[in-house]
Amino acid sequence: MIPHNHILDPWSTQFVDALIRRFRDEVKLLLREREQRRAHPFGVVRAHCEMPGHHELRDPTWRVAPVPADLQDRRVEITGPAVDPRMAAKALNSGAQGYMVDGEDSLSPTWDNVLRTQSTLTGIVRRSLHQAPGCSDITLVDRPAVLHYRPRGLHLTEKHWLVDGTSATAALVDAGLFIFHNAVELLSRGAAPYLYLAKLETEWEARFWNRVLEWCEDKLGLPAGCIRVTVLVETLPGLLRADSMVWALKDRLTGLNVGRWDWIFSAVKCHTRDPSWVLPNRSAVGMDTPALAEYARWVVRTAHDRGAHAIGGMAAQVPSRRDPAAALAAHAVVRRDKMREFDLGHDGTWVAHPDLVPTALAAWQDAVGNAVNQLEVLPQGGSLNAKLVTVPATGPRTTEGLREAVRSVLRYASAWLEGNGCVALDGRMEDAATAEICRALLWQWVAARALLDDGTRVTVDLFDTVVRGETAALVAEGWAPRQEAIDFLVKGVIAPRLTEFMVEDMYESLK
Repeated sequence: MIPHNHILDPWSTQFVDALIRRFRDEVKLLLREREQRRAHPFGVVRAHCEMPGHHELRDPTWRVAPVPADLQDRRVEITGPAVDPRMAAKALNSGAQGYMVDGEDSLSPTWDNVLRTQSTLTGIVRRSLHQAPGCSDITLVDRPAVLHYRPRGLHLTEKHWLVDGTSATAALVDAGLFIFHNAVELLSRGAAPYLYLAKLETEWEARFWNRVLEWCEDKLGLPAGCIRVTVLVETLPGLLRADSMVWALKDRLTGLNVGRWDWIFSAVKCHTRDPSWVLPNRSAVGMDTPALAEYARWVVRTAHDRGAHAIGGMAAQVPSRRDPAAALAAHAVVRRDKMREFDLGHDGTWVAHPDLVPTALAAWQDAVGNAVNQLEVLPQGGSLNAKLVTVPATGPRTTEGLREAVRSVLRYASAWLEGNGCVALDGRMEDAATAEICRALLWQWVAARALLDDGTRVTVDLFDTVVRGETAALVAEGWAPRQEAIDFLVKGVIAPRLTEFMVEDMYESLK
């Protein structure tokens, strides 16, 4: 572990402690309401927070605050963890318009990783990245990608940060440290603190974040409203409440993001009581299916209705630099995906690898031309409909699909427990969200005793056989899964209820 005295100085720790004490009770309330909402996923649990009347939300004239000049062009954003400053520099120098440092789904939150991320963030802001003590600085291009940061979600805790003897809310630790160390410096450089907010479900959670950021601005003497946010629309309740969330953050919001993998996982959780709502093989769940296309269309329309950007989903392919044919195939897949997004009206998109930035930019040029956004585009079909509550895809359910899902979770969970939250597996960059889809699919198939295409029923015994078989195969390949990963997978899949988040269950086993 490297020293992080510049991150954990007395002033920053006092600031974060005060932030946690101010808002910890509200976090508890919001999490209780999430639990209640699981029983009524399409309803609203609480009513004591006043929100605007229907006439205000339906008023076509209101808009979010003007988008800052350096966020007018968000055609391509590259995302990933920033534990390693060298990888952060590659992202910053990639030619992408934005770089979202991910402190959530692609970060295994060991305490060292959390602090390394914060250290890298301070280096990015000050353009003084270092490879290691005693090594020369890392050179950045004259105009590196604009920095965004995604803290962990409200459901996660940070066991290494105790306040009054209790583990702190990880989101407040992450956001508090980032804002304390970097907000003034960013503003002095003509930029501002930009956050991505993850896993929001209601306008009340959005209002909570607005109060948190107002508190930070007040305590640090920052201009009101200078901290701007993009919201990931990655839960089914959040999609149903998207316009209200935009209203709650209207003075801060710059965009909405199509968090496709987490949205699918959220949809599964909202339909666990419906035995007919069962996914096909993971490979069949694509954004070109009617339900997912409608989801993306609704996000774009909601954002553009209010003057915010709509950012597309992740291209998770990892182009091989050793296999030209495989690399060409990966670029072709990404190009098709990005053309679909841009044709729908998105203002930008995500990629996970620097080599994909030129491909995504070329797709934009072919689809849109020289414009830097498509805020004027309002996709047709502007009302939620039954497609959003149907199974998001149809397709095969096969033994091979079962094996692939088991293998993906075992490999990812093992890597996560070793401190690696972003793993290249079979030509794709996997993170917690993609692993969660596999886990949810396995839970569904076992709980529903799903019928595979060859007539086999997915039973607990069959699942156990597949787990043992895939474990042995991985060992033979030199990729032995950790026993904790096997235990978590089995326990989670045969449980009577699909647990909220796999990484939350595994966190206590992390360093």
